[in-house]
Amino acid sequence: MKKTLAFLCAALLGIASGWAQINQGDIAAGANLVYGSKIENIGLGAKFQYTVIDHVRAEVGFNYFFKKHHQSMWDVNLNAHYLINVYQDRVLLYPIAGLSFASVENEFDKDINRIGLNLGAGAQYMLNDNVGVTLEYRHSIMKDIDQGVIGLGVNYKF
Repeated sequence: MKKTLAFLCAALLGIASGWAQINQGDIAAGANLVYGSKIENIGLGAKFQYTVIDHVRAEVGFNYFFKKHHQSMWDVNLNAHYLINVYQDRVLLYPIAGLSFASVENEFDKDINRIGLNLGAGAQYMLNDNVGVTLEYRHSIMKDIDQGVIGLGVNYKF
């Protein structure tokens, strides 16, 4: 029993010391290649991230999906990530929750604008102290233009 308790304490200390590297005030910016399930096409995105408190990151992002079948789409997102250090400050996993404003622009019909919720998850691998790659999936829940978005990106931490 004492060995089990000692092991659990050591494991928790190890996890806590790894988490200490995700600090309030961290700033990052990045770019994404995205795919939207509603528009069924790829696009490009940009994002800005700020760690509000340790392990909680706010993100503002913009994605533009290229025109397909006479319509294009763009969205603006405000998301929160809870950062979980999985491996040596290099691999982070995070749930995604937030708000989205999306617009579908049609050549022959009325444009559609909607506000909705974002739910998803992501992973980040730090290549070095400043550059990381990300893989994310988020689902934007909104009337008429509900869509899943897969993103592959690169971030630079200042």
